[in-house]
Amino acid sequence: MNTTNFNTLYSQLKTGVETVAKNSLHDYEQQAKQDGETALTTMKTNLQHWTAEVENGSMTGSDLSFLLQGDESLSEMVALKEAGLSEVRIDQFRNGLINMVVSTLTGFIKV
Repeated sequence: MNTTNFNTLYSQLKTGVETVAKNSLHDYEQQAKQDGETALTTMKTNLQHWTAEVENGSMTGSDLSFLLQGDESLSEMVALKEAGLSEVRIDQFRNGLINMVVSTLTGFIKV
């Protein structure tokens, strides 16, 4: 995937973070948005690599979901923890982010 297309995809992911934060944790929207954007920034290089693998067919959406679940940047959620949000709600937000990333990426590539 060329850089321009990845940048477009990455912009869509950033918008998706805002949407997931707003829809799932409206009381903690700012903290959720901050943690989601931090996670995206931290895993940007991995996302580029994974996007290329999904695009060339060597990785499925399920594979991507598995890798995202194990990604440490998605397990930190520092701002939400500092705000006192329960682990259950943080996990729900994290799962929402994972689903959003997988659906955005696979939809962008038209898998």
